[in-house]
Amino acid sequence: MTVPQTEQSTSLPSASKDVLFYVLNSTDPQSREVFLNKLLKKIWAEKRRCDVRFESEQDALRYDLMLWNAQPQSFIPHGVTKQIPAPIQLYGERILKPSRDVLINLHPEFPSVFEQYQRTIEILDQSDYLIQMGRERWKAYKAKGIEATVHKIGF
Repeated sequence: MTVPQTEQSTSLPSASKDVLFYVLNSTDPQSREVFLNKLLKKIWAEKRRCDVRFESEQDALRYDLMLWNAQPQSFIPHGVTKQIPAPIQLYGERILKPSRDVLINLHPEFPSVFEQYQRTIEILDQSDYLIQMGRERWKAYKAKGIEATVHKIGF
């Protein structure tokens, strides 16, 4: 699985907002996390800041534990809900202090804070629920005048 190049590689956000949907050709939740790891490594390599919004705080803490158990050369510097300063922050449903650079939304509901970010990334798999909720979020972005870009991965 490859991660497409991003259009901007600096840490300074511009005035325009962009929304990307990555649609994976799987129904396995682990595939979403593998893809998330690749995105986070790329974002970190580009010296950008990123907030990851999970469906619950428990999901954020579970992913945090998985990152801590990764091999040292694969470690991604991160914090949970700004407990420590790090370029990548993991959150449950509520984001306390947005980084204003990149938001990765893994929550099935629309992220009302997306307008505070330069880029919003949605990661979907082929499960019926995520596809249905992704369509709802797509419509919500469109209603706000945002034309999202879709990248199909593994099709």
